Order: sequence, then structure tokens, then C-alpha cells
Amino acid sequence: MKQSMETYLPIAELLSKAGIDAVIHVVTPSKIGGNNQIYHVETSKGVFSAKRYFRHEDDHRDRLSAEYDLLQYASQVTPSFVPRPYACNHEAGWALYESLEGTHINPGHVEWRHVKQAVAFFQGLNKSVSRKALRRLPLASEAVFSVADHLAIVAGRINCLHEALSNAKDSDPAGIHFIEELQYFWKLLSGHTEEAAAEAGWFKKPLDKEQYCISPSDFGFHNALIKDNGDIQFIDFEYAGFDDPAKMAGDFFAQLAVPVPGEFHDRFVQLAMQSFPDPHHLIWRSNLLQHVYQVKWCCIALNVFLPVHMARRKFANIQLDEKVLKQTQLNKAKQILKNLKQSKK
Repeated sequence: MKQSMETYLPIAELLSKAGIDAVIHVVTPSKIGGNNQIYHVETSKGVFSAKRYFRHEDDHRDRLSAEYDLLQYASQVTPSFVPRPYACNHEAGWALYESLEGTHINPGHVEWRHVKQAVAFFQGLNKSVSRKALRRLPLASEAVFSVADHLAIVAGRINCLHEALSNAKDSDPAGIHFIEELQYFWKLLSGHTEEAAAEAGWFKKPLDKEQYCISPSDFGFHNALIKDNGDIQFIDFEYAGFDDPAKMAGDFFAQLAVPVPGEFHDRFVQLAMQSFPDPHHLIWRSNLLQHVYQVKWCCIALNVFLPVHMARRKFANIQLDEKVLKQTQLNKAKQILKNLKQSKK
């Protein structure tokens, strides 16, 4: 089958750079990937996965470097959990990885045996000996290390969404009404969180560096494949880097695509935080910020109302129906807020 030269040439260059003398047979676009273009590459030397990273003048994160550097590290300390990185071209925005075999875990089917493997992966990344081997990993996307900054990040997301919806060419009354409702709830939640943190002396005090974690970021079973033997492998690390462990836990339980049952939260946090010098503080911190991160993911659900995010989604899927996607995401955000209000009663 003839391949588009736009995809064939960079993939052929990556194979050569990796020292793989292979003939490319078929390059097939993959349906996986909400932000980037991913290709299934069949060659005379096996099957690979090629990834073309989204770039935009308003999106300053180096997604390729964050993911590739994390995978170089993880493939040494937790090789059974991640795909092997083979080669990358920073200038062109392409990378070549091991192609993983497995199926996705469907929403509603996450069990403790799956969560326990996620804990093992996180612990493997954060072994004290392993951490010393890594020096160039950046801060994770939106990494923050004080409770005040955690709250500021979420407040910033809410304000950004309010501004985008208010200034949109096509007015969306339902979206604007929802953001105003969210702002009111956030005012109450952030106030209670600030009060509790200040009372404990941790509102503006930054987390000790010894307590930083190496976070996969966007960590969850929406970015995982399960093999026939039950082993789980994780993918998609373009937001990875050093972070607050409480943020990792908050994101893990708030992500939307394949929700992790809340009943596992306490066990997960208890185990995950044992890798650090003061696990008791990190457990308290994770519990304090749990609802804060659910509000954050309420905002993430509405990212489709931000032009740069919609551009990224269309880059990955040119057939995307923008109107349908916006309504779907708004419904998700409404459900999160409804659940939060019920839990706070």
C-alpha cells in the first residue's frame, strides 16, 4: 500500500535513527489519541507506533520531550508498565515507540486489581534510588507545590472558561449559566479549603522538595491497555514531570473517561504515599484537595470551549463534530458538579 510521503518519510527516518533496518509495509492512522496523530506502523521488523505531536503558538508545552524523557526513564525502572521509546525528532515533532498489544478497560469495569497495578507503577517511578538516576525531567504540566497555588490554578481555569464563553462569537447561554453556577460553588469550596490549610500552617507553605513525585500526569485507565494475562501498561505521558503527589492522586480519581471508583481512594493514597519521607502529610494533603481536583476536571471537561484546545482536538480528528462534542462535555461537567453538591450536603 502506498503511504503519504508526509507520514512515510518521518517514520522511515525514525526507524533509521533507531538502528532498525526495516521496510515499511503499512502505516495506518489510529483512532487512539485526543491531542496528537498516532500511527500503527507495520514493517518487515515488526510493528511500531509513531506519534506526531500537536504544536500551536498558544500551547507552549514541549509534549514530545516530556513524554519521551519520561519513557526513557520509566523503561529502565518500570519496563513492564510502559512502551519502549526508540527514537524521536524534536524538530519535526515525531517519535517512534513500541506498539503495545491489549484492550482498553471500559468505564464501570475498574477493579482494585487494576488500581493496585497503577500504585505499583507509581511506586516504581518514585523509588529513592530510581529518582537519583533522573535529572532532566521537567516539572509536570501545571505543577504546583502549595495549597494556595493549587487553588489558584483551578480558579484560573474557571475564569479562563468564563472569559472564553462570554467573548465567543456564537453565544452559549447554557455554558455561561453553568460556569456562573460553578463559580459560586467554587467560592464556597475554595474558602473552606483555604481555612483548613491555613489552620494547619500549609496554605502558602510550599511542599518540601523531598516530597515531590515523578508523576505520569493525566494518569488513569483512559491511558492504559490491559493484556490477556491481566497486566496493565500505561501510555500518554506528554504532561509528565515532577509534581505534588496530592495532585497526582486528585487527577487519578477525577479523570472522566474511565472513572476510578471513589471507594478505592483511601487505599490508593495510603499505598502511593509510602514512597515519600512524610506520607502522613501527603495523605492529609490528598484528602484536603480531593474535591478541588474534581472541580478542576469539571473545567477540563469544558476545555472544548477554548479555541486552542478545540484546534488540538481537530488536529487529532479532522471529522470531529464540534457542536456535539461541546454538548457532551457540558453534560459531563454538569454531572460532576451535581455529584459534588450532593457529597457536600
